[in-house]
Amino acid sequence: MTNSSMKPSEPATTGALIAKGLIDNLPVIVDGLKEVYALRTKEQAFKAALQSRCTELQINSQNFSTLVQGLTELSKAEGADEETKTMYREMIRGLFDLFAMRSRDSSAFSDFMNS
Repeated sequence: MTNSSMKPSEPATTGALIAKGLIDNLPVIVDGLKEVYALRTKEQAFKAALQSRCTELQINSQNFSTLVQGLTELSKAEGADEETKTMYREMIRGLFDLFAMRSRDSSAFSDFMNS
């Protein structure tokens, strides 16, 4: 069978068959590429936001440690009266309660991300 005896709508070679498939499915392929690009862009934005949040949490963690150490030293200072020492201890407890609450929130976020 020669090319001249084939119908014009029939591909003559494997390459032509592939080209025809690509052309017929071009809108679907283009839409798929657009979706992948959009997801990639969203992923990059989310990754940047998450990295920023992690950096912020690291700074907050360092500030928390510094603050607790300072309050602990103040609560043990010999020159402070008992009322002031008690106030410092209550502040430390409040910080730990806040830290525990934020940890639970962070854990809930991690669980959400892993599901």
